[in-house]
Amino acid sequence: MPSDEPQTLIVGEGEGKRRIAYRTAPMANATGLFWLSGFMSDMASTKATAVAEWAAEHGLALTRFDYSGHGVSDGPFTDGTIGRWLEESYAVFTRVTAGPQIVIGSSMGGHIALLLLRKLMREQPSEAQRIKGL
Repeated sequence: MPSDEPQTLIVGEGEGKRRIAYRTAPMANATGLFWLSGFMSDMASTKATAVAEWAAEHGLALTRFDYSGHGVSDGPFTDGTIGRWLEESYAVFTRVTAGPQIVIGSSMGGHIALLLLRKLMREQPSEAQRIKGL
């Protein structure tokens, strides 16, 4: 199981700079799960926690995070946009995850998952190839 204390990374520049909280649970299995929460949900939600428990039981790595304005990440919720949350998803995916990933999106997270794959295909095709399921 992941530790109780999330780690953080900085996303954005200038006034758009924000601290994004994430939890990652690496496992021996090379495949990881990348969780994208829904609108007004966070990495401590019932669904995200259930996925974390299932991943641990099956020896799969899991990375989950809070969008800005959600959970324990920085920023007011009212500053949030799909583009901003996509930028955060891209940063966490490229800077935190390793190896093959299965991307799981809940509600709005499913929409962001599709946008993330498109962005990766355009900007970092080698990173897009790490996505083995969506």
